[in-house]
Amino acid sequence: MTKISDVAEKTGYSITTISRAINDHPYVSDKTKKKIFDAMKELDYYPNNVAQQLRGKGTKLIGVIISFVTNPFFLLTWLMRLKKRLIRSVTKLLFADIGRT
Repeated sequence: MTKISDVAEKTGYSITTISRAINDHPYVSDKTKKKIFDAMKELDYYPNNVAQQLRGKGTKLIGVIISFVTNPFFLLTWLMRLKKRLIRSVTKLLFADIGRT
């Protein structure tokens, strides 16, 4: 598994510069970003979303677990409203229906 340090080594840039390029920081020139992204593609490097979320002190994920639904229409309506609200805040919704046991 390729690490950000591998990209830094290949490009000659620091890990900080690589991170800034990934996060589209204005201090990094387009020429530098292109070189970094080309190296990332060549090395098959993808940023670890879980690590980014942990570093940011939040996952922006809301989980909803339902065990029994008497009227699916109201549940669907509620979930659609919740989803619309979450889209504005870039939060993801995880829904699980465990059904009757």
